Amino acid sequence: MRYVALMTLLVAGSVGGAADLDKLPPNSWVELKYTTEQPGDHPDEKGQWRPVGWNKLVYDPDGKRVLFYDRWVDKKHGGLTIYGNCLFAFDPATAKVKPIKIDNWTVQRPEKGGYRTLALPENDKEPTPCPRHVYHAFEYVRDLKAVFISNGANQTAMLKDGKVVGHDLCTDTWRLDLKSNQWTKLEAAGSPPNRLDDAMAYCPDTKSLIYTGSGCRLWILDLEKSEWRKARQSPPEHGSMGRTIFHDPTKKRMLIVGGGRLDAWTKGKAPEFHELYAFDPKTETVTRLADAPTTLYSSHLTYDSKRQLFVAVAVFNKEEQRSGMFCYDPRKDAWHEIKPANPIPPHKGWMGWMKMCYDSHHDCFLGMIGDKMYAFRYQPAK
Repeated sequence: MRYVALMTLLVAGSVGGAADLDKLPPNSWVELKYTTEQPGDHPDEKGQWRPVGWNKLVYDPDGKRVLFYDRWVDKKHGGLTIYGNCLFAFDPATAKVKPIKIDNWTVQRPEKGGYRTLALPENDKEPTPCPRHVYHAFEYVRDLKAVFISNGANQTAMLKDGKVVGHDLCTDTWRLDLKSNQWTKLEAAGSPPNRLDDAMAYCPDTKSLIYTGSGCRLWILDLEKSEWRKARQSPPEHGSMGRTIFHDPTKKRMLIVGGGRLDAWTKGKAPEFHELYAFDPKTETVTRLADAPTTLYSSHLTYDSKRQLFVAVAVFNKEEQRSGMFCYDPRKDAWHEIKPANPIPPHKGWMGWMKMCYDSHHDCFLGMIGDKMYAFRYQPAK
């Protein structure tokens, strides 16, 4: 079994509601008890959220909520699979998880076992993305009040004629307008190849999405022109699976961290998984920054806007690499370890479904393990 660097959070009691979030104990992970809202009135759509992972958390400061793409399990959409099919919102103030938009796709289960993903008739009138692992190629663009996804994985995806084409049905870019709640497929030429386990983040300084992927280096989507193109310079490849990217507002640049050849970190020191790069979106040049203290794979480098710091958490089931909670100061280009008040336990899976983002309204990190939600307020030592 493979083991990958995971983020994991420890419960220090449980709370719910905005007033409680304002009173979080410093440097402690606290579980947030939530309820799940049901979509519409159609009985076949009533169901439950079932986390299948391979995705990312983003914070919507306009809606004061967390957005993520995961699996909604109901009768109409075919029940449980390993692929996400719905945009969700988690409201930390009301402690509610709500399905925002379910894809118009369902599941066929052949007599010999397994399943196939195919479109519902409604998809002809209202096209939606084929369900998938979105990995980190998922982003909220505040300037447009829209969510974007690009590429992804679904090896069971099937055409109307019954032909299984798999990931090819996920080789595309979509935009969900949160006001109209409608998906639109972007007919943008020159898109990056779909190599799986890729990442994407918005750069407000150039009003573009920056995409990093395995074997395809850096790509830029100009949202005004709706055109993709290769960046002039990219970090070294190293296979680059599991590499992630985030916007750094302190220096108006993108930070690109970790990733490498799949599972290579289990066989040695894996220095490429520690690498951190800055990408200047204006000059499109790359600069090597200070290495992370541990291996990072599909990791969240979450920006604390109040303290102008990035935080990452990595935990290993075995002692392959260093576990801990780490902070990166972009102004000093330096890392240091955070010692939380409660210890960070190992995760039981080879790839934990761990995500994290920063809630600027309640000044805390919001994290997710499986189907549980957590909050953490960082208070640096004086």
